[in-house]
Amino acid sequence: MKVDAMYRAFSGFAALFFLAGCASGPSGEDQRPPSGFNGAARLVDQGRYGDALPILRCIAKQGEGFEIAQYLAGHSALALSHDDTTPAILRDEMRVEGFDRLLAAGNAGWPAAQAELAEAFAAIGTTEALVEAAYWASIYRSNLRERTYGLDRLDATVEADIVAQLDADGLAAARGRSGEFAITPLPRETMTPECAPHVRSGRNNASDGGQRRGRRGGGNRPQGGGRAGGPGGL
Repeated sequence: MKVDAMYRAFSGFAALFFLAGCASGPSGEDQRPPSGFNGAARLVDQGRYGDALPILRCIAKQGEGFEIAQYLAGHSALALSHDDTTPAILRDEMRVEGFDRLLAAGNAGWPAAQAELAEAFAAIGTTEALVEAAYWASIYRSNLRERTYGLDRLDATVEADIVAQLDADGLAAARGRSGEFAITPLPRETMTPECAPHVRSGRNNASDGGQRRGRRGGGNRPQGGGRAGGPGGL
């Protein structure tokens, strides 16, 4: 128990130092990442996930109406879990956070999160994960939110691979469960003092769920999309 507690404490300190180092920017400690949702979204587009994540965590704490911030936080954490510059001791932690936040955003109805979950689970490749991939792919295909804009974030090749690797029973189970899907609104979390500047500048930018915010190009292709522009943008 003591060893586990020490490991968790060390991991927590390592995370703080790692993200603080990322936030110092490429030009040194006097450089700070932009504040607020628009600034964080630009950082994501630039692939600067370590800078964006602390800001997005804060904005997502506001709960319902800030699904895009929760999605981008999950996307950023998952990207950091695969990044060679992320210390090995933190990669599992980033991976868990990434999936947790994507699941929260997906369950809240955010389509980009649903598409990314389908691709992320498909990449794991186990039967259980493929069933989850099929589940989220089915939910995404039933989500009308993006069809109005003619967007399709789910890679057709990945979707075909999911179908090819699952038997009929697995597909039927996943699709049947997706038919029972009901939106779970994001809960509002307690705001911490360091979040104050990000929340003040981020409230008006992300509180509409991102529907009026068109984003194009920039950054690395998000795992759950990209044919529609930057991650999560409409």
